[in-house]
Amino acid sequence: MRWYGTVGTALLWASVSGEAFAQTPRDKNEKFVAAAREVLGVSYQFGGRMRRPGEGIDCQGVLFYAAERVSRCGWKSYSVFPTQSVPAGELGQPVEGMAPIATSELDVSRLQPGDVLQLVGFDENPAEPRIGLLKERPVWVWHTGVYSGGGRWIVGDHFAGRVVEVDLAAYLAEHANVYAGLVVTRMKEGPRPTRCRQHRPMKAPSPTEAAR
Repeated sequence: MRWYGTVGTALLWASVSGEAFAQTPRDKNEKFVAAAREVLGVSYQFGGRMRRPGEGIDCQGVLFYAAERVSRCGWKSYSVFPTQSVPAGELGQPVEGMAPIATSELDVSRLQPGDVLQLVGFDENPAEPRIGLLKERPVWVWHTGVYSGGGRWIVGDHFAGRVVEVDLAAYLAEHANVYAGLVVTRMKEGPRPTRCRQHRPMKAPSPTEAAR
């Protein structure tokens, strides 16, 4: 087989590396969303990481599951503390004007598929410091998910008891008494953990688990 010019060289490099082409940021974000969709229907379990059959997943677990399928780093590479992961840019950098922003002021049209949404409230989380100020009041992260496009987001939801993909604005309105705002982060080059750890990945859900 012959290869011609720089295109051929690129294709040869890609075939050797095991990737069809070098992924663009949009490719990685779309893959991130697609991976999150793989766990739709899986039961919610606080701290769940699908390490064994029947184990559920929580809101952070959905993000970590997707992240380890986009990058070469296992889910344990990512901090469970937003006050560490957000400044480090593990799942993207804060979007200007939306870090944090009140739920009532969110313009969904500014979001992009693959954006990570950290929902915040005024109730103090004793496990970590505040993530920022909203209306001059401190706020803490209490929930998280990924924007999937078309006004919807994917979330391991304790209210629904499973991973769902639902209308974001309706969700925020329904739970406005709990979540006052959100912090939006956007990945330009895919997940970038501070330390890449190699270990057994989360198990992909069985068709039965995903159909629940």
